[in-house]
Amino acid sequence: MIKRLLSQYLHTGMRSDYDSESNRKIFMVNLFGLVGLSITAIMSVSAFVNEQLLLASVLIFASSVYYLAHYYQKLTGNFQLASNIILYSLFALMVYLIYSGGKDNTGPLWIFMVSPVALFFGGLKRGLISISIFVVTISILMFYPDNQLLATSYTYEFKSRLIYSFLTITFLSGFYEYSRQQSFDFMQEISNKFEQMAKLDPLTQISNRRDAMDRLNYELSRVERNDTALAIILCDVDHFKKVNDQFGHDAGDKALVLLAKLFQETLRKQDIVSRWGGEEFLFILPQTSALQAQIVADKVRDKIKATSIEHNGNLFDITISMGISEINKKNTDINTAIAMADKYLYQAKSNGRDQYYPPSKSDNLTAISANA
Repeated sequence: MIKRLLSQYLHTGMRSDYDSESNRKIFMVNLFGLVGLSITAIMSVSAFVNEQLLLASVLIFASSVYYLAHYYQKLTGNFQLASNIILYSLFALMVYLIYSGGKDNTGPLWIFMVSPVALFFGGLKRGLISISIFVVTISILMFYPDNQLLATSYTYEFKSRLIYSFLTITFLSGFYEYSRQQSFDFMQEISNKFEQMAKLDPLTQISNRRDAMDRLNYELSRVERNDTALAIILCDVDHFKKVNDQFGHDAGDKALVLLAKLFQETLRKQDIVSRWGGEEFLFILPQTSALQAQIVADKVRDKIKATSIEHNGNLFDITISMGISEINKKNTDINTAIAMADKYLYQAKSNGRDQYYPPSKSDNLTAISANA
Protein backbone atom coordinates (compact mmCIF):
# COMPACT_ATOMS: atom_id res chain seq x y z
CA MET A 1 0.00 0.00 0.00
CA ILE A 2 2.76 2.45 1.02
CA LYS A 3 4.85 1.46 -1.99
CA ARG A 4 1.92 2.10 -4.35
CA LEU A 5 1.13 5.50 -2.81
CA LEU A 6 4.81 6.47 -2.97
CA SER A 7 4.99 5.48 -6.63
CA GLN A 8 1.84 7.49 -7.44
CA TYR A 9 3.28 10.53 -5.66
CA LEU A 10 6.62 10.36 -7.49
CA HIS A 11 5.05 9.79 -10.91
CA THR A 12 2.44 12.55 -10.60
CA GLY A 13 2.45 14.73 -13.73
CA MET A 14 4.44 12.33 -15.92
CA ARG A 15 2.86 11.73 -19.34
CA SER A 16 3.45 9.36 -22.22
CA ASP A 17 3.54 12.24 -24.75
CA TYR A 18 6.40 13.97 -22.87
CA ASP A 19 10.00 13.20 -23.80
CA SER A 20 12.15 11.19 -21.41
CA GLU A 21 14.05 14.27 -20.15
CA SER A 22 10.84 16.11 -19.21
CA ASN A 23 9.45 13.07 -17.40
CA ARG A 24 12.77 12.66 -15.60
CA LYS A 25 12.60 16.25 -14.39
CA ILE A 26 9.00 15.81 -13.25
CA PHE A 27 9.99 12.71 -11.31
CA MET A 28 12.90 14.55 -9.69
CA VAL A 29 10.71 17.56 -8.82
CA ASN A 30 8.40 15.17 -6.99
CA LEU A 31 11.34 13.38 -5.37
CA PHE A 32 13.13 16.54 -4.20
CA GLY A 33 9.84 17.97 -3.00
CA LEU A 34 9.07 14.81 -1.02
CA VAL A 35 12.56 14.68 0.50
CA GLY A 36 12.40 18.37 1.39
CA LEU A 37 8.92 17.99 2.86
CA SER A 38 9.95 14.97 4.96
CA ILE A 39 13.20 16.44 6.28
CA THR A 40 11.75 19.83 7.18
CA ALA A 41 8.71 18.21 8.81
CA ILE A 42 10.93 15.98 10.97
CA MET A 43 13.22 18.90 11.83
CA SER A 44 10.25 21.06 12.77
CA VAL A 45 9.07 18.44 15.26
CA SER A 46 12.57 18.34 16.75
CA ALA A 47 12.63 22.13 16.97
CA PHE A 48 9.27 22.18 18.78
CA VAL A 49 10.51 19.58 21.23
CA ASN A 50 13.55 21.76 21.91
CA GLU A 51 11.28 24.81 22.24
CA GLN A 52 12.80 26.58 19.24
CA LEU A 53 9.43 27.89 18.12
CA LEU A 54 10.64 30.32 15.44
CA LEU A 55 12.80 27.68 13.78
CA ALA A 56 9.97 25.17 14.02
CA SER A 57 7.57 27.63 12.37
CA VAL A 58 10.01 28.34 9.54
CA LEU A 59 10.51 24.62 8.93
CA ILE A 60 6.74 23.96 8.88
CA PHE A 61 6.32 26.78 6.39
CA ALA A 62 9.10 25.32 4.20
CA SER A 63 7.49 21.88 4.40
CA SER A 64 4.16 23.36 3.29
CA VAL A 65 5.84 25.11 0.33
CA TYR A 66 7.37 21.82 -0.88
CA TYR A 67 3.99 20.15 -0.79
CA LEU A 68 2.29 23.09 -2.52
CA ALA A 69 4.88 22.90 -5.32
CA HIS A 70 4.00 19.24 -5.84
CA TYR A 71 0.26 20.01 -5.72
CA TYR A 72 0.62 22.90 -8.17
CA GLN A 73 2.43 20.63 -10.63
CA LYS A 74 -0.30 18.02 -10.21
CA LEU A 75 -3.01 20.59 -11.04
CA THR A 76 -1.32 22.48 -13.88
CA GLY A 77 1.42 20.21 -15.22
CA ASN A 78 3.83 23.17 -15.00
CA PHE A 79 6.87 21.38 -13.61
CA GLN A 80 9.19 24.29 -14.48
CA LEU A 81 7.47 26.66 -12.06
CA ALA A 82 7.17 23.88 -9.47
CA SER A 83 10.94 23.27 -9.67
CA ASN A 84 11.59 27.01 -9.25
CA ILE A 85 9.37 27.09 -6.16
CA ILE A 86 11.32 24.19 -4.64
CA LEU A 87 14.71 25.65 -5.58
CA TYR A 88 14.18 29.19 -4.32
CA SER A 89 12.38 28.09 -1.17
CA LEU A 90 15.43 25.90 -0.51
CA PHE A 91 17.67 28.94 -1.01
CA ALA A 92 15.56 30.97 1.42
CA LEU A 93 15.60 28.18 4.00
CA MET A 94 19.40 27.81 3.75
CA VAL A 95 19.89 31.56 4.14
CA TYR A 96 17.69 31.47 7.24
CA LEU A 97 19.61 28.51 8.71
CA ILE A 98 22.88 30.41 8.23
CA TYR A 99 21.34 33.52 9.75
CA SER A 100 19.90 31.73 12.78
CA GLY A 101 22.42 28.91 13.10
CA GLY A 102 19.67 26.31 13.32
CA LYS A 103 20.11 23.84 16.12
CA ASP A 104 23.44 24.23 17.93
CA ASN A 105 24.86 26.20 14.97
CA THR A 106 24.62 23.14 12.68
CA GLY A 107 22.18 24.82 10.28
CA PRO A 108 24.86 25.91 7.76
CA LEU A 109 25.83 22.27 7.16
CA TRP A 110 22.64 21.79 5.14
CA ILE A 111 23.76 24.16 2.38
CA PHE A 112 25.65 21.39 0.56
CA MET A 113 22.39 20.18 -0.98
CA VAL A 114 21.99 23.52 -2.79
CA SER A 115 24.50 22.86 -5.59
CA PRO A 116 23.15 19.56 -6.97
CA VAL A 117 19.54 20.76 -6.70
CA ALA A 118 20.28 24.10 -8.43
CA LEU A 119 22.26 22.45 -11.23
CA PHE A 120 19.67 19.76 -11.79
CA PHE A 121 16.68 22.09 -11.94
CA GLY A 122 18.37 25.02 -13.69
CA GLY A 123 20.94 23.31 -15.89
CA LEU A 124 24.63 24.21 -15.88
CA LYS A 125 24.49 27.89 -16.86
CA ARG A 126 21.38 28.95 -14.95
CA GLY A 127 22.30 26.74 -12.01
CA LEU A 128 25.77 28.31 -11.66
CA ILE A 129 24.25 31.81 -11.81
CA SER A 130 21.79 30.91 -9.03
CA ILE A 131 24.57 29.34 -6.94
CA SER A 132 26.77 32.44 -7.42
CA ILE A 133 23.97 34.67 -6.12
CA PHE A 134 23.52 32.30 -3.18
CA VAL A 135 27.26 32.31 -2.36
CA VAL A 136 27.42 36.11 -2.48
CA THR A 137 24.36 36.36 -0.22
CA ILE A 138 25.62 33.98 2.46
CA SER A 139 29.16 35.43 2.28
CA ILE A 140 27.81 38.90 3.02
CA LEU A 141 25.83 37.51 5.95
CA MET A 142 28.71 35.54 7.44
CA PHE A 143 31.66 37.82 6.76
CA TYR A 144 30.04 41.12 7.64
CA PRO A 145 32.11 42.64 10.46
CA ASP A 146 31.37 41.36 13.95
CA ASN A 147 28.58 39.02 12.74
CA GLN A 148 26.19 41.98 12.82
CA LEU A 149 23.91 40.46 10.15
CA LEU A 150 23.59 37.15 12.00
CA ALA A 151 21.48 36.04 14.93
CA THR A 152 24.38 33.82 15.97
CA SER A 153 28.16 33.78 15.56
CA TYR A 154 30.66 31.54 13.73
CA THR A 155 34.42 31.42 13.84
CA TYR A 156 36.32 32.66 10.81
CA GLU A 157 37.81 29.19 10.32
CA PHE A 158 34.33 27.61 10.23
CA LYS A 159 32.97 30.17 7.78
CA SER A 160 35.92 30.02 5.39
CA ARG A 161 36.02 26.22 5.40
CA LEU A 162 32.26 26.12 4.87
CA ILE A 163 32.57 28.33 1.76
CA TYR A 164 35.60 26.40 0.42
CA SER A 165 33.82 23.08 0.92
CA PHE A 166 30.66 24.40 -0.70
CA LEU A 167 32.59 25.67 -3.73
CA THR A 168 34.33 22.29 -4.05
CA ILE A 169 30.98 20.48 -4.02
CA THR A 170 29.69 23.01 -6.56
CA PHE A 171 32.66 22.36 -8.87
CA LEU A 172 32.17 18.59 -8.69
CA SER A 173 28.42 18.90 -9.17
CA GLY A 174 28.93 21.27 -12.09
CA PHE A 175 31.40 18.93 -13.76
CA TYR A 176 28.98 16.05 -13.33
CA GLU A 177 26.10 18.10 -14.78
CA TYR A 178 28.29 19.16 -17.72
CA SER A 179 29.29 15.55 -18.40
CA ARG A 180 25.70 14.34 -18.07
CA GLN A 181 24.42 17.03 -20.45
CA GLN A 182 27.15 16.23 -22.98
CA SER A 183 26.28 12.55 -22.83
CA PHE A 184 22.57 13.31 -23.15
CA ASP A 185 23.14 15.61 -26.14
CA PHE A 186 25.34 13.00 -27.82
CA MET A 187 22.80 10.23 -27.30
CA GLN A 188 20.00 12.54 -28.49
CA GLU A 189 21.98 13.34 -31.63
CA ILE A 190 22.61 9.65 -32.31
CA SER A 191 18.94 8.88 -31.69
CA ASN A 192 17.85 11.64 -34.07
CA LYS A 193 20.23 10.37 -36.75
CA PHE A 194 18.93 6.82 -36.47
CA GLU A 195 15.35 8.09 -36.51
CA GLN A 196 16.11 10.16 -39.60
CA MET A 197 17.79 7.20 -41.27
CA ALA A 198 14.75 5.05 -40.54
CA LYS A 199 12.56 7.56 -42.39
CA LEU A 200 14.77 8.22 -45.43
CA ASP A 201 15.42 6.17 -48.52
CA PRO A 202 19.22 5.68 -48.55
CA LEU A 203 19.57 6.17 -52.33
CA THR A 204 17.34 9.16 -53.07
CA GLN A 205 17.37 10.73 -49.58
CA ILE A 206 13.60 11.29 -49.69
CA SER A 207 10.94 9.74 -47.47
CA ASN A 208 10.72 5.96 -47.55
CA ARG A 209 7.59 3.83 -47.48
CA ARG A 210 7.45 3.75 -43.68
CA ASP A 211 7.65 7.53 -43.38
CA ALA A 212 5.08 7.93 -46.17
CA MET A 213 2.59 5.83 -44.21
CA ASP A 214 3.19 7.95 -41.11
CA ARG A 215 2.63 11.11 -43.16
CA LEU A 216 -0.54 9.64 -44.70
CA ASN A 217 -1.97 8.84 -41.27
CA TYR A 218 -1.16 12.37 -40.09
CA GLU A 219 -2.78 13.94 -43.16
CA LEU A 220 -5.78 11.63 -42.75
CA SER A 221 -6.44 13.13 -39.32
CA ARG A 222 -6.48 16.58 -40.93
CA VAL A 223 -8.94 15.36 -43.56
CA GLU A 224 -11.29 14.07 -40.86
CA ARG A 225 -10.87 17.20 -38.75
CA ASN A 226 -11.13 19.88 -41.46
CA ASP A 227 -13.25 18.08 -44.09
CA THR A 228 -10.65 18.64 -46.83
CA ALA A 229 -9.47 16.36 -49.62
CA LEU A 230 -6.12 14.58 -49.85
CA ALA A 231 -4.83 13.36 -53.21
CA ILE A 232 -2.22 10.68 -53.72
CA ILE A 233 -0.34 9.89 -56.91
CA LEU A 234 1.44 6.58 -57.40
CA CYS A 235 4.17 6.99 -60.02
CA ASP A 236 6.24 4.36 -61.83
CA VAL A 237 9.16 4.75 -64.27
CA ASP A 238 8.32 3.33 -67.69
CA HIS A 239 10.58 0.54 -69.01
CA PHE A 240 12.99 0.97 -66.12
CA LYS A 241 14.39 -2.54 -66.60
CA LYS A 242 15.56 -1.54 -70.07
CA VAL A 243 17.53 1.34 -68.56
CA ASN A 244 19.32 -1.03 -66.20
CA ASP A 245 19.91 -3.61 -68.92
CA GLN A 246 21.18 -1.11 -71.51
CA PHE A 247 23.15 1.36 -69.40
CA GLY A 248 23.77 -0.53 -66.14
CA HIS A 249 22.37 -0.34 -62.61
CA ASP A 250 24.46 2.75 -61.83
CA ALA A 251 22.57 4.56 -64.56
CA GLY A 252 19.29 3.33 -63.09
CA ASP A 253 20.29 4.59 -59.63
CA LYS A 254 21.34 7.93 -61.12
CA ALA A 255 17.95 8.21 -62.85
CA LEU A 256 16.09 7.54 -59.58
CA VAL A 257 18.14 10.16 -57.72
CA LEU A 258 17.50 12.73 -60.46
CA LEU A 259 13.80 11.89 -60.52
CA ALA A 260 13.51 12.42 -56.76
CA LYS A 261 15.18 15.82 -57.15
CA LEU A 262 12.91 16.82 -60.06
CA PHE A 263 9.82 15.71 -58.14
CA GLN A 264 10.79 17.84 -55.15
CA GLU A 265 11.46 20.85 -57.37
CA THR A 266 8.09 20.51 -59.13
CA LEU A 267 5.83 19.82 -56.16
CA ARG A 268 4.66 22.41 -53.66
CA LYS A 269 6.37 22.86 -50.30
CA GLN A 270 3.50 21.20 -48.45
CA ASP A 271 3.53 18.16 -50.76
CA ILE A 272 5.44 15.02 -49.87
CA VAL A 273 7.29 12.71 -52.26
CA SER A 274 8.52 9.30 -51.12
CA ARG A 275 10.15 6.31 -52.70
CA TRP A 276 7.46 3.67 -52.47
CA GLY A 277 9.67 0.82 -53.64
CA GLY A 278 11.95 0.01 -56.57
CA GLU A 279 11.16 2.54 -59.31
CA GLU A 280 7.83 3.55 -57.73
CA PHE A 281 7.23 6.90 -56.04
CA LEU A 282 4.28 8.13 -54.01
CA PHE A 283 3.14 11.76 -53.95
CA ILE A 284 1.04 12.98 -51.01
CA LEU A 285 -0.82 16.19 -51.85
CA PRO A 286 -2.58 17.75 -48.82
CA GLN A 287 -5.76 19.81 -49.35
CA THR A 288 -5.88 18.68 -52.97
CA SER A 289 -8.66 16.91 -54.87
CA ALA A 290 -8.10 14.26 -57.55
CA LEU A 291 -8.97 16.82 -60.24
CA GLN A 292 -6.43 19.27 -58.86
CA ALA A 293 -3.87 16.46 -58.66
CA GLN A 294 -4.20 16.02 -62.45
CA ILE A 295 -2.68 19.49 -62.87
CA VAL A 296 0.23 18.43 -60.65
CA ALA A 297 0.61 15.22 -62.64
CA ASP A 298 0.77 17.22 -65.90
CA LYS A 299 3.53 19.44 -64.52
CA VAL A 300 5.54 16.47 -63.27
CA ARG A 301 5.17 14.54 -66.52
CA ASP A 302 6.20 17.55 -68.63
CA LYS A 303 9.21 18.18 -66.37
CA ILE A 304 10.43 14.59 -66.77
CA LYS A 305 9.88 14.54 -70.55
CA ALA A 306 11.95 17.71 -70.92
CA THR A 307 14.90 16.23 -69.01
CA SER A 308 17.60 13.94 -70.43
CA ILE A 309 19.86 11.88 -68.22
CA GLU A 310 23.59 11.58 -68.90
CA HIS A 311 25.65 8.62 -67.73
CA ASN A 312 29.19 7.80 -68.88
CA GLY A 313 28.73 9.88 -72.00
CA ASN A 314 25.38 8.32 -72.88
CA LEU A 315 22.15 10.31 -72.97
CA PHE A 316 18.80 8.66 -72.40
CA ASP A 317 15.25 9.81 -71.70
CA ILE A 318 12.65 8.34 -69.38
CA THR A 319 8.91 8.74 -68.97
CA ILE A 320 6.59 8.00 -66.07
CA SER A 321 3.08 6.68 -65.62
CA MET A 322 0.85 7.73 -62.74
CA GLY A 323 -2.32 6.67 -60.96
CA ILE A 324 -4.36 9.23 -59.03
CA SER A 325 -6.78 8.66 -56.16
CA GLU A 326 -8.37 10.79 -53.47
CA ILE A 327 -8.99 10.51 -49.74
CA ASN A 328 -11.86 12.55 -48.36
CA LYS A 329 -14.35 12.45 -45.51
CA LYS A 330 -16.47 9.90 -47.37
CA ASN A 331 -13.49 7.71 -48.22
CA THR A 332 -10.98 7.69 -45.38
CA ASP A 333 -9.37 4.28 -45.89
CA ILE A 334 -5.71 4.74 -46.79
CA ASN A 335 -5.18 1.20 -48.06
CA THR A 336 -8.19 1.46 -50.37
CA ALA A 337 -6.91 4.76 -51.77
CA ILE A 338 -3.44 3.31 -52.39
CA ALA A 339 -4.93 0.21 -54.02
CA MET A 340 -7.03 2.45 -56.28
CA ALA A 341 -3.98 4.54 -57.24
CA ASP A 342 -2.09 1.31 -58.01
CA LYS A 343 -4.97 0.06 -60.17
CA TYR A 344 -5.07 3.37 -62.06
CA LEU A 345 -1.28 3.30 -62.47
CA TYR A 346 -1.43 0.00 -64.32
CA GLN A 347 -4.36 1.32 -66.34
CA ALA A 348 -2.14 4.22 -67.43
CA LYS A 349 0.56 1.72 -68.46
CA SER A 350 -1.99 -0.37 -70.35
CA ASN A 351 -3.13 2.77 -72.19
CA GLY A 352 0.37 3.35 -73.56
CA ARG A 353 2.45 4.76 -70.66
CA ASP A 354 3.75 8.34 -70.29
CA GLN A 355 0.38 9.42 -68.89
CA TYR A 356 -1.79 9.42 -65.82
CA TYR A 357 -5.13 7.85 -65.03
CA PRO A 358 -7.92 8.87 -64.64
CA PRO A 359 -7.21 11.34 -67.48
CA SER A 360 -8.41 14.93 -67.38
CA LYS A 361 -11.54 15.92 -69.30
CA SER A 362 -9.43 17.77 -71.86
CA ASP A 363 -7.51 14.55 -72.57
CA ASN A 364 -10.79 12.72 -73.09
CA LEU A 365 -12.03 15.38 -75.51
CA THR A 366 -8.77 15.23 -77.47
CA ALA A 367 -9.05 11.45 -77.76
CA ILE A 368 -12.68 11.70 -78.94
CA SER A 369 -11.78 14.28 -81.56
CA ALA A 370 -8.91 12.16 -82.85
CA ASN A 371 -11.15 9.09 -83.18
CA ALA A 372 -13.81 11.12 -84.98
